[in-house]
This record gives sequence, C-alpha cells and structure tokens, in this order.
Amino acid sequence: MGLLKKKEKDEFFPGTNDILIVFDDEQKTSDIQRIDEIRDGAVYVTGKYKVPIHDCEITTGPEGRHFFYRAPSRSVQETQRLAELEKSIVLRQITSYRPPEPPSQLDMTKILLFGLVFFAFIIIGISSCGGGS
Repeated sequence: MGLLKKKEKDEFFPGTNDILIVFDDEQKTSDIQRIDEIRDGAVYVTGKYKVPIHDCEITTGPEGRHFFYRAPSRSVQETQRLAELEKSIVLRQITSYRPPEPPSQLDMTKILLFGLVFFAFIIIGISSCGGGS
C-alpha cells in the first residue's frame, strides 16, 4: 500500500521535491513554487522564475531542499522576465522546425562527372580503333 502512494506522488511531481521561496524584500511578500529543474548554475520554475543558484540560501526540509531567494522587487521581476524569455525561445525553436530538404536528383557535380566519363569512353574508343593498324 505504501509503494502505491509513493508512485502516485512521483507522477504529480516527477522532477524534484525541492522548493523555491522567492521573498520580495521591498513588498514583504513571498512566492513558494516547486522547482522543475536545476541546471547551468540556476534554479528553474518553468515559466515563472530563473534564479542564480549562488544567490539562494539552501536549507534542507523533510521532503527536499528549500532554496530561499531574497531580493528587491526589481530583481524578482527580472527573474520572472528571464524565465518567460527562455520559455518563449524554447517554444520558438520548437515551432520553427523545418524538415531537411531532400537532395536534388541531378546537381551540377553529377552532370560534370557523367560528361567526363562519357568523354573518356569516346577517347578510349577512338584510340582503340586507330591504334590497331
């Protein structure tokens, strides 16, 4: 029974149990979000925050790590803007995919190669007819 509950919990939070707590020093507000990914020296909450990991205070809780990011309002807005920008770049790259173009049937190199081979056969044919006498 306990194994089933653990599997069900992992389906809802597949990435990590770590939490990002963004504390706005000026407004005295905070936002608590589950972290989607930690990579390239940054903590990511998809579409909401991208916070440099070295700017966070990291503590350990019963279910994972807690990343405290204390910042002024301007910094909080900037981290939100960076997360939105990264999300839009990824979406743009996904939607701008173009399948590779198939190679053309007969390009200039192939035409020149066929011409050279044809010319070589003619030369060999002429030289073999005239060289026998």
